[in-house]
Amino acid sequence: MLRHLVLAAACLGAAPLWAQQIVVPPPGPNPDTGCLVEGLDPNGDGFLALRAGPGTSHAKIGELRNGDAAFLARRCENRWCYVENGVIDGSEARFRGWIYDAWCQFYP
Repeated sequence: MLRHLVLAAACLGAAPLWAQQIVVPPPGPNPDTGCLVEGLDPNGDGFLALRAGPGTSHAKIGELRNGDAAFLARRCENRWCYVENGVIDGSEARFRGWIYDAWCQFYP
């Protein structure tokens, strides 16, 4: 439950999503796939950062953890994928941003 609140606060915060300057890639082929987050070290950070753009120089706007899922919305740029919405702690969640694909198990 706490993760839901943290992600909701990070994604919805005081400013609307459009004001957070999230980098949205141009339309590309719809990958029609998702990312199941796995392989994160629970003794490390334990989360996959959701970022405003493709790279660590962009602001962290949320977190995903092992077992969470994100839906690829448009395309990936190098190892960074733009995602919109998904499942956090077994419940549907609304968010958008970029994740690094190293901790993704892609599924159709």
